[in-house]
Amino acid sequence: MFKVLDLAARRGEAAVVVRVLDGGRAYVDAVVGGRPLLGLVPDAVVRAVAGLRPGERAQLEVGGMSISAEAVLVRPTVIVVGFGEVARRVSEVAAAAGYYVAAIGHEAEGAFYRGDLPDLERLVSEGSIVVVANEGGHPSDVDVVELAVRRGAGYVALLASQRRAALVVRELERRGLPREAVASRLRSPAGLDIGARTAGEIAVSVVAEVVMYLRGGSGRPMREIKDPYKVVEEVEGDLSSYRCEWRPQPSA
Repeated sequence: MFKVLDLAARRGEAAVVVRVLDGGRAYVDAVVGGRPLLGLVPDAVVRAVAGLRPGERAQLEVGGMSISAEAVLVRPTVIVVGFGEVARRVSEVAAAAGYYVAAIGHEAEGAFYRGDLPDLERLVSEGSIVVVANEGGHPSDVDVVELAVRRGAGYVALLASQRRAALVVRELERRGLPREAVASRLRSPAGLDIGARTAGEIAVSVVAEVVMYLRGGSGRPMREIKDPYKVVEEVEGDLSSYRCEWRPQPSA
């Protein structure tokens, strides 16, 4: 299910998640833009769920198959790998931000999926977002980063010091990965420079960089981007007559 939602998030903003029970066989797929992501759902099922809008559900019988369908606004998905407090906090902050989270090696409140290192073989694919967050490092770190880079993950963050990050780059080169390929995907040391010290602050720093990557932000303070002092002389009326037009986008 996590893999289906991860793929759906990279194809569009809405999807119909379809659970099919066909005799003794059960499977899950998602319909995005009129096509099944995994190619498992027959055309008759695709047509049957085509009219669903986000938030709507349907129970159908199509050609002897029992269909459960739900239309959703898909969220970005984040795979967080780690065995300590920082990884747990990163997963929790990412989940609080509205992302689907796969927590690998740790428990985290709000995570959509809980697994262990072997699960990465089937979870990580082209365009994935992978955060490796082991305070002090872990023997699996380089292997996880190598897997993510070779699979074409779009964003790979590694919690590390400057020197350890350099050693990881050298080891990846020794394993046959060109430096350009590593540099285009690997973000290490992970996160934005906000002076983070605690596990929670580090998690905020890392997730902020994930948001910047996904949304194309600059990382600069909003006060610089939309400096209110530049328009003080232009505004009219008072606060009682002003309504802010911005609203957060819904997620499902």
